Amino acid sequence: MTQADCVFSTPPTNTSVTRRKILGTIAALPIAAAAPAAAGQTLDAELIELGARFEPLVDRYYVAHGRWSVSLAQAHAEHDREFGKPADRDYENPPEIAAAFVDSCERSGAHEADDVLSAIHQEMAQLAKAINAAPVNSIEGLRAKALVAFWEVAPLGCGETEFHFEDAYPFQQLFTAVAEVCGLKDKMAATGYELPDIAMVDDDSDDEDSDDEAIAQVQS
Repeated sequence: MTQADCVFSTPPTNTSVTRRKILGTIAALPIAAAAPAAAGQTLDAELIELGARFEPLVDRYYVAHGRWSVSLAQAHAEHDREFGKPADRDYENPPEIAAAFVDSCERSGAHEADDVLSAIHQEMAQLAKAINAAPVNSIEGLRAKALVAFWEVAPLGCGETEFHFEDAYPFQQLFTAVAEVCGLKDKMAATGYELPDIAMVDDDSDDEDSDDEAIAQVQS
């Protein structure tokens, strides 16, 4: 085989057939690896589209949640300055104290912030249900599932500084999605065990909408 005069000279051109085959195989690896991922994205096209619609709502929700939390904290602070903290009161709230708190909420903007937050929540709820109901085959689809969990761990009330991790429902949903993407659903089924039946707090047991109907509604 012809050798170069030094390490900076032009390399030999008579590359062996074996080497060409190896290089060709290496070059094809990314394409082969991308094929299953592309197939998963195709199968998850509707789920990914749902996630794309859901994500800006998550951003809007957290902004609205922050405004609501601050305004509600202001209302509570004003009310407590006038009547004392609830734990320090030795009486039940008479109607006039309850009415005063309503006035505090009006002045702080808590009522308006709550209306905005509730409207966004209602817009998200059906999309979230459809995302949870959809099968998942790809990382992109899993991201849509994770967005729902991200929304559901929002702090519960004013003064909170951490995500809310005490509700098992979003994590059961996300774990199921991870198991599906990783090909563990059959292994889970083979154990004979089932995931616990955890209902959402605001989900009625006599809910008329099935999962299929939820997907159909948000796609229409």
